[in-house]
Amino acid sequence: MRICVTTITGREYDLSNITELCLTSTARVACDSLAVNFMCCDGAEEIVTVKAFDGETCLFNGLCDMQKNKITDEGFNVYIYARSTAALLVDNEAEPFTYNRPTAKQLWFTFAKPFGFKWDLPDIQCGDKYEVTMGTSCYGAISHFVSTAADRQIYITADNHIRLLEESTDIKSLNAYNVLSVQYVINRSEPLTEICFKKDISSSGYKMHTKAKAADCLMLSRRKHYVNLMSLAPWQRAYTIAQKLKASYENYETLEAVVSGYVREELYQRFSFSSRLGNDNDYLLSEKRYVVDKNGERTRLILKKKFDIKEITYVD
Repeated sequence: MRICVTTITGREYDLSNITELCLTSTARVACDSLAVNFMCCDGAEEIVTVKAFDGETCLFNGLCDMQKNKITDEGFNVYIYARSTAALLVDNEAEPFTYNRPTAKQLWFTFAKPFGFKWDLPDIQCGDKYEVTMGTSCYGAISHFVSTAADRQIYITADNHIRLLEESTDIKSLNAYNVLSVQYVINRSEPLTEICFKKDISSSGYKMHTKAKAADCLMLSRRKHYVNLMSLAPWQRAYTIAQKLKASYENYETLEAVVSGYVREELYQRFSFSSRLGNDNDYLLSEKRYVVDKNGERTRLILKKKFDIKEITYVD
């Protein structure tokens, strides 16, 4: 992997003598991150931008958040930490405003186009009001709208295109890779059994319920979670509850694997994996972390089991 940096004076060069590197991408996290340690003989000029390449393909395009120059007997040890350019949208706050029947493209034009990001989303709209509240980032103003109106997630590419995160149509075998280690994780601390809510001003209490029927089979009893939806537009209410309940099961069953070398598959690639514990046909790649250090190069993968919670909504 080639790392190219640009300094505050405009000088551009490839890093050499890299001792450690960590490139991380996580679904539903706006920014990828890149941390690099390298040696140089005379100290490093202040670094502004960082890019990572696999051959001619740009994997990471980011801004340097932190740089440390340390004097050692061997020369200067330099550490840099960068976030992808999505940081521009994360670090800038959106102006609070209530939009009437907005589209995703309108929000892109307002919040992302001024920073140079390109439109690459389908036509997503709503037929009601959408409120951008105080403290919402430019990224959040767009991502929350898309997730609510279309039940989809956005991500930003290395060439600054805003796109939908798509599950792959194919399923690849993780067994085709050189798997160094693997562990199965069951996390029972997060799933909610049921959410109680009231959705309008006429409600006298939390009489509405959305329940995950799958919780009965899993013998989970984390039943009560109360939500008041009266501040939300009507079109946002049903989605908010269903998504909150589904999200609590995202980490219920995961597969953590360490694979030799760099894994090129994109996030949301579907995988199968066979081991002595059984055959699992459909995991979703949700995080990959490529590491280079004295122990070689490897990619740590977090794969989540797709899970149908079988939610139902009723009134008591």
